[in-house]
Amino acid sequence: MSGYNVSIVGLGLMGGSLAFALRGFRDCRITGYDIDAGVAAAALERGAVDGVAESLRQAAEDADLTVFCSGPRTILENMRSCAGVFKEGSVVTDICGIKHDILAYVDGDMRSRADYVGLHPMAGKEVGGFCNADPAIFKGAGFIIVTPGKYRPESVELLRELSEYAGAGRVVINRAGEHDRLIAYTSDLMHISATALCRGYPEDMTTAHTAGAFRDCTRIADIDAALWTELLTKNAGNIAPFLDGYISALTDVRDALARNDQAFLYEFLDRAAQNKRKIKTL
Repeated sequence: MSGYNVSIVGLGLMGGSLAFALRGFRDCRITGYDIDAGVAAAALERGAVDGVAESLRQAAEDADLTVFCSGPRTILENMRSCAGVFKEGSVVTDICGIKHDILAYVDGDMRSRADYVGLHPMAGKEVGGFCNADPAIFKGAGFIIVTPGKYRPESVELLRELSEYAGAGRVVINRAGEHDRLIAYTSDLMHISATALCRGYPEDMTTAHTAGAFRDCTRIADIDAALWTELLTKNAGNIAPFLDGYISALTDVRDALARNDQAFLYEFLDRAAQNKRKIKTL
């Protein structure tokens, strides 16, 4: 093949959305691969990709950039399967929300002519599947580039260029440990909170009783249970301290309500409001 070739492995919500978002990037040809041939065919029919690969290895062998878009376990399996066929000098990345296992493999056992640098777009929907793919989910989103122990600087610049082309509002660079620790708070804990709120609810409530606060706090509770079981389990060590702090805060509020401690409640709420204003400037 001539020109710049991008392969996207996994054409669900995120992979499909990224394929649409990268149309025209470096005037590239986009090849898609999905274990479900029907999904790959739909991506081709809708114009998300220029062609489909018949196998995982075929997707990787001609690509200048290979993007793995699935859960961490599948990404590792796919990277191992392709390690010997990546194009010499190519770049490999993934958009998974947890990085330490992948980075451990790259820094330890990966033997390839390709250069790996991780990527994590802070975007998504509460529904999955290629049928819900939408490049607009990346507009204004944060993109995190996650670097291994060794990498080519030009690979980082490629992913920065890709992120900005897709619509990134801000691009930051982290090491894997830093990324996973921060994501434990900004993403993992938020999903735990939303699902905990929906684990039980008043049986006599209706949508007439809900407004923006309820919708915002529970939007992500309609969750991919299999994927998030994997993500939460793999990042449990980073989640635990934030979850302990969250539980402690809820316990403090419960106890203050029990003793009608309005001074404590005021200080608690006011401190949170001040912190929220600071977060907006980060």
